Amino acid sequence: MRIAVVAHSFPRYSGDSHGPFVERLSQELAALGHRVDVLLPHHPELRTEGREPLEVSEFRYIWPSAAHLLGYSRTLKRDTALAIGSILEAPLYFAFGARALSRLVRRRSIELVHAHWILPNGFLAARARARTGVPYAVTLHGSDVFMAERNPLFRALARTALAGATYVTSCSADLRERLLALAGPQHAAKIHLVANGTDLVAPPSAEALGAARRRLGLAADERAVVSVGRMVDKKGFDVLVAAWPRVVAAAPRARLVLGGGGPLREALERQAQALGVADRVRFAGALSHPEVLELVALGEIFAMPSVRDAKGNIDGLPVVVLEAMAAAKPVVASEIAGIPLVVTPELTGLLVPERDPEALAAALLRLLADPVTAARWGRAGRERVERDLTWAAIARRHDRLRREALGR
Repeated sequence: MRIAVVAHSFPRYSGDSHGPFVERLSQELAALGHRVDVLLPHHPELRTEGREPLEVSEFRYIWPSAAHLLGYSRTLKRDTALAIGSILEAPLYFAFGARALSRLVRRRSIELVHAHWILPNGFLAARARARTGVPYAVTLHGSDVFMAERNPLFRALARTALAGATYVTSCSADLRERLLALAGPQHAAKIHLVANGTDLVAPPSAEALGAARRRLGLAADERAVVSVGRMVDKKGFDVLVAAWPRVVAAAPRARLVLGGGGPLREALERQAQALGVADRVRFAGALSHPEVLELVALGEIFAMPSVRDAKGNIDGLPVVVLEAMAAAKPVVASEIAGIPLVVTPELTGLLVPERDPEALAAALLRLLADPVTAARWGRAGRERVERDLTWAAIARRHDRLRREALGR
């Protein structure tokens, strides 16, 4: 089948951390024998050449090049509201994006459009369908439903995109129910729960991990709890820092390592300082995707303290949770969004209520005190990924939905 993938976040070059999940799913669809074209908004650093087996192209919606402000983690301010530039450029994105997608559909004889994020790209697919008649599918990721909830115009666009979609996949039951609350229960049958996936990769060498520990200033006997993500409200890193005094009081050699860049880093550093644990917390900074995997492998436990932020935004299913499971790390995470789809309490990790530093600290201390159980749960997580959650397995699930929906 000829498939066009449209997204606004995608690795701009090898190792880039923007949207690797879109690229990997697309690559695995191509491995199933489909011809896959990818359409992306322009970014000055985007490289479209050498992306085989994918055919990657871009569209411009404003000039000059540096004025493109949508996509690649720039659309939202702290993931809670549209940046001013995004608001001003959104009509141009819709107009030029729909035109580019329609042209791609005709030029490449596309049979199905796969839009990642119902906004803005599900609406682009709906516009292209009106012009070309080609059906489309949508994958929800989280921020798209959040934006539809915040704005009447975006709500109408999301309803249009859902109404015309052949099928929709969601990485959490929460996203599915929120979209149905916006658009009506008549669409329930077309929205399917499909988790994100990950890759099974060889662990970093002992030399690489040793070098990473030295860069972070970790002594040989210090035990790392790792968390990775963009430093925005919905990741809940402030809850993890708030839990840390309780952790180090009982486990003095424990060190918290936070990886990722974002607008809240300075606030988190100030919080650690105010709580008296600044010397027990390491900030690894912005990371490439290979560096993320290295940092995850360095940790003894992986923590993902996601929250519903003050504006109501929430993660879908952080792919880094799956990457931690693939690295055989036990996961301690909030019991929200899509995380319970993949983390099974008392088998692959522990789930705690969101915004509860005491519960989070207790869960971390339980695993720090029992490394045998922690290792067993880590292995069980790895086995779950091997069985159900590789990108190849997730692509096959998408392919079954595609064949069923299109009668093939």
